[in-house]
Amino acid sequence: MKKLLLFPVLSLLLFSCSSDDDAAPIDPLIGTWRMTAYEVENQYDFNGDGTTSRNLITETNCYQNETIQINAGGAAIATSNSYLSVIAELVAGTTDEYTYTLNCEMETDIVPLNWTLNGSALSFQEEDGFTATGTLDSNNQFTFIIPEGFEIYTEGFNAVTEEDIRIVYTKQ
Repeated sequence: MKKLLLFPVLSLLLFSCSSDDDAAPIDPLIGTWRMTAYEVENQYDFNGDGTTSRNLITETNCYQNETIQINAGGAAIATSNSYLSVIAELVAGTTDEYTYTLNCEMETDIVPLNWTLNGSALSFQEEDGFTATGTLDSNNQFTFIIPEGFEIYTEGFNAVTEEDIRIVYTKQ
C-alpha cells in the first residue's frame, strides 16, 4: 500500500518541476538603451567651464535622458526629450571667431520603430520609411553616425558649420 501511495506523489513532483533548460534564451538587445554620447567633430566649451569637449551631453543641458526601448518581435520606441539649437554671432573685428547662444528645447517626441539586426548592423526604421543603421559592439553599445547632422547658423541663417554626429547608446 505504501508503494502505491508513494508512486503518485513522486510522479506529481517529477512532472510539476520545470527545467531551466527549457527556458527560451533571452535576447541581449531587448531592454532599455540610453544615449550616453552625442559627439560632434570639433570640440566646444559651450558650458563655459574652461574644458572643451566633443560630447554635447556634457557640454549642454540637452540630450540628458534620450532612450530607445527595444522590444521582442522587432518593435522599438525611441524617446527624445530635448534638442539643441546653436546660433553663432561673429566676434567684432574677426572673421572666424564666434560667440554662441544655446537653446535647449525641452520637447518630448515618442517615435515607434521597427528594428532588425544583421550581424553587427542594427537598423531602426520609422513608419515613414526613414532608416538609420548603426553598429552593435561587444560592450553593450551601439553607435550611429549622422553625416552633417550638427549645424550652427548665424541669426541670418548662414551656416557656420555642419559636422557629423556620432551617437552612442548603452544598454541599461
